[in-house]
Amino acid sequence: MSTTHESTFRSSDFPACKAIYCFLPDDGTDKRVLRELRKRQGIIRAGSSTCRGIGVLASVKTKRGKLPESDLVKQVYVICSEDQADEVFDFIFWSAHVDKPRRGVMWQQAITGCTPYELPAEIPDEEASAFS
Repeated sequence: MSTTHESTFRSSDFPACKAIYCFLPDDGTDKRVLRELRKRQGIIRAGSSTCRGIGVLASVKTKRGKLPESDLVKQVYVICSEDQADEVFDFIFWSAHVDKPRRGVMWQQAITGCTPYELPAEIPDEEASAFS
């Protein structure tokens, strides 16, 4: 019996993927971008959540010993194939206007692997109000 850990995990079982993250203003941009990513590029491994943040370049006024007031922001995440990553990144960057001041920040990174995921074809899309 071998004393080394033998795993059935093989990196070839999981495609090379990238994770794209961004923080965007809480103005509906996240929902619009996610809707367009699904419609145009078939991206379904994505989501957003609400959090609080302070822009690094924003002027912040606060009383000594107190934390500055934070703003509601949306954290958006997308998991996509390595081949799609640059195109998806560019799409988010330009459609969310991240090139403008106070519009957010984003980055991407390689992840060790991701499980292929597909929605069954017979499942209907959610109502439009869920994404508006």
